[in-house]
Amino acid sequence: MMAQYFTSLSPFWQSMVQKHCRDKKIPLDDFSIADFENLKKGTERIAALLGRNVEELKIEEVDRKNDEIRTKLRLFEETVPARYKDASLEKDFSAPFIRFLRDGQSGVVVGGNGIGKTRLAWALARYWKHLNPYCSVQIIKGAELLSEVKAVEGDWYRYIREMYGKSEHLFIDEIDKIKGSEADWMLLTYLIDYRYEWCYQTVILGNCDKNEAMRLLGQSSYSRLSGDGAEAYHLVGTDKRKEGLKA
Repeated sequence: MMAQYFTSLSPFWQSMVQKHCRDKKIPLDDFSIADFENLKKGTERIAALLGRNVEELKIEEVDRKNDEIRTKLRLFEETVPARYKDASLEKDFSAPFIRFLRDGQSGVVVGGNGIGKTRLAWALARYWKHLNPYCSVQIIKGAELLSEVKAVEGDWYRYIREMYGKSEHLFIDEIDKIKGSEADWMLLTYLIDYRYEWCYQTVILGNCDKNEAMRLLGQSSYSRLSGDGAEAYHLVGTDKRKEGLKA
């Protein structure tokens, strides 16, 4: 970093730069302006998470929070299946509708076998957790969700509300695989409605087309998930499983 640029920084940022250089065992001259911008961005992110002004933070506080964030991200990454550990919105998906899901809108994603619907769910989950390690993200197959809920003794509606009702981002995969009764589908409808009322993101994925998704979910739930115009997002592509690629 040029000496003139360093001296123009506030005492807080000078201390942050000096500590970073000590930790990395690099001379100040090797610390570039680009390195500083990355350091600043990460520190401002911590301040935002804490609801504080960045220059009110103490260096020790920033270190503790960085350690906490790294731990949370590591624990989350341990839950990502091996097939999807490198799932990335930027690398893997180019469909225009992805930006709506990335911005937190709910939706219904349909399409054929092996085109990447589950990979999309994990790519979105990884995006959200790296954006905010403290947010709650859940991915579960529809049949597994209903089987779990029905195994509970007592109030199923309360259980599904408490376990899946208030995570910021919920992805329910393989909706087409659910072979439940009308009562089972009512549980899912209740969950979708509850999350809609609290403005949480719910993304349903299925190996089907728009009409089948609408039939399975019902017009009310489908409309709440899909927004104005009630259009499903159709993920297109070739069956990557047959190509020997990740899907």
